[in-house]
Amino acid sequence: MANYSDLQLNSFYLILEEEDDFITLVQPLMETDNCVLLLQHDDEDITYWKRKDDVFYEIVDELTEEQAAEYEDLFEEEDDTFEVE
Repeated sequence: MANYSDLQLNSFYLILEEEDDFITLVQPLMETDNCVLLLQHDDEDITYWKRKDDVFYEIVDELTEEQAAEYEDLFEEEDDTFEVE
């Protein structure tokens, strides 16, 4: 089992919150003494707080800087496709 204090700020992680759950892409944005603010990348991005000592099932993978940039580029290109001039 992992906990949210294992996640480093501004990194991207693929995590399983529960064993039979979907893999989720999260990015820790800020932290306090006891909590961490996460950005969950999904159909609609959401932010939420978790206690640092809250446990979850597994960190499946940490994206490299190159993979994180590639991920962000996917959605910038998608946004450009729908821009009206």
